[in-house]
Amino acid sequence: MNANNKYHILMQGAVSKNVSETCKEFGISRTIYYKWSKAYQQHGMDGLGEKKKKPVMPNKVDKKTERLILEYVARFPEDGPKRIFYELQDEGMQIGESGIYNVLRRNGLNKRIEREAYANQIKAKKRNRAQSTHTKGFKEKRKILDYKMKNPINAHPGYMCQQSISYLGVLPRVGKVYQYVIYDAYSRLGLVKLYNRKSTIHFIDFMHLKVLPLMKTLDFHIDNLVTNKSREFITNWDRGKHKYSEFLHKNNINQVAITVDQTEIFQPLQQFAAVLTKEFYQQAWVDDTIDSFEILEKRLHEYLKTYNFNRQITDGPNQGKIPSDVALSYTGQRETLPLWLFTRR
Repeated sequence: MNANNKYHILMQGAVSKNVSETCKEFGISRTIYYKWSKAYQQHGMDGLGEKKKKPVMPNKVDKKTERLILEYVARFPEDGPKRIFYELQDEGMQIGESGIYNVLRRNGLNKRIEREAYANQIKAKKRNRAQSTHTKGFKEKRKILDYKMKNPINAHPGYMCQQSISYLGVLPRVGKVYQYVIYDAYSRLGLVKLYNRKSTIHFIDFMHLKVLPLMKTLDFHIDNLVTNKSREFITNWDRGKHKYSEFLHKNNINQVAITVDQTEIFQPLQQFAAVLTKEFYQQAWVDDTIDSFEILEKRLHEYLKTYNFNRQITDGPNQGKIPSDVALSYTGQRETLPLWLFTRR
């Protein structure tokens, strides 16, 4: 499991206050659960991302060496394993002929005709990439995301919003609960909607019902929406465009998809999720009056009113301020009534 999966399991255990049931549901032992919990307490998400060291196989070629071999093949496809061995040896690389042969075989490049076809493909890709760059006037080069908003120009609501979906588990008397979140890292404004399953269409529904109306009310734009690279948000290039990516593009929202192991970027969102767990879900889990999905959502919306409109920010440049006030002051607005109406949806 990756760090994100482990984090959600720990959150479910904390919310349900029943580690045994949580471990049973996810098929792990209590020992593993508490090991993850200790790692998270000591090192945060980095502790959950620790990987077991794999034994080094004596004949295994590392990825860097394999890449260098393939680069050599692309330049000199006529050379076989023996010639490649001598040429790389002259360049200071210590790799046996058998290791080179295994790399060629694994990549389907044993025969000269196969290596020549491979070299032609690499050359064609380089030509297309160069042509595309020239045609678009180098516009494809992306700006680096200032995720800490150190540049004052980027320190404003909407510069970096983060989005996630997390499985909260099976809530007693309610059933399966998935939490959909969009969180503005600067103003600390958080929007949440609950569904009983994971689906791309729910993200679009969430945007229509909650996010776009809020953007219109606050009169600010999401510059960068950070998501992870899961299939709910993006797809591989050879499978066509993703529905959600197309939706964001139509609404002029720039999507920044990153891997979940970049924990430092997702830290604001994870802190918000931890606050929700501690201040709302732990109590909701044992509340016998919450006996339906609709009641759970209603209680959550009541909590979010307090969070967004009354709860003071406890750290950072906006410490002591309220999330909604930070968002409103950016556009010079003072009237919050439309926001109260909006949160009742």
